[in-house]
Amino acid sequence: MRFRMTTAALLTTLLTAAAGCAAAGADPGYSQADVRFNQQMITHHRETIHLAGLAVERGSGAYVRELGAELIPKEQADIKAMSDWLTSWDQPVPKEETSTAGAELKAGPGFDRGWLTLVSKHLEHGIHMAEEVKAGGVHGPTHELADRIVKAQTEEIAEIAGHLD
Repeated sequence: MRFRMTTAALLTTLLTAAAGCAAAGADPGYSQADVRFNQQMITHHRETIHLAGLAVERGSGAYVRELGAELIPKEQADIKAMSDWLTSWDQPVPKEETSTAGAELKAGPGFDRGWLTLVSKHLEHGIHMAEEVKAGGVHGPTHELADRIVKAQTEEIAEIAGHLD
């Protein structure tokens, strides 16, 4: 009887240790590339929201004002998801900073064209960031977000180009 109890205790200890080792070496479901992308994209999206707010306030054409208004809730939803992922990974969420992007764009005749040009370049940068994480990231939802960013922002850039002609 004593042998069985000792054997059971030893077996339990070995199984617990093995489970601990497996957990320690387990794939966390994300990589440093995922962390870096989500942190940088939160900052990028916050800047997009800032720029979109300028369009809503200063835009003279309906297209610019409407695009600005459409961008804000989309970017806010992405920021929420990325912040939640970072928090679940015990990784810091970037603090909100004041953006000066677009400060040179004053309300008036040249605002819309200048804003569209600036936003187009900004969206291109977002596409590059998304393509990078697709190459080095492992987190499925981050890959899905990156795919969505590439598709949506490519379409937005093409639409903006049509309004710049």
